[in-house]
Amino acid sequence: MMTHTGMVVLVSGAEMPGGKISVHYLPDGKSDVAADAGDYIYPSDVRMNRGTDVLYIKASGIPAAFGGPQTWLFAYDLQQKRQTKRVQVDPTVLPKQCAELP
Repeated sequence: MMTHTGMVVLVSGAEMPGGKISVHYLPDGKSDVAADAGDYIYPSDVRMNRGTDVLYIKASGIPAAFGGPQTWLFAYDLQQKRQTKRVQVDPTVLPKQCAELP
């Protein structure tokens, strides 16, 4: 993807055990983890605010060692190249995700 300032950023990740969302900046090669919610809490939705170049990542699951279901939201600023927020939320207050493709 390209930021509004023209910076090219590759975003990758997987909804699976150990899943996290990573960013890789071109051409300087800097890489970072934008969101890692921990074991058994998987990233499931990534969106970008093109006006602010902020990635918003949702991760949900049930931790292996304790507690019930958890949903986390992360904000990663592509210009500052750092995670700016991480907060546990009630999933019922979030907008619906895009439907999965067949």
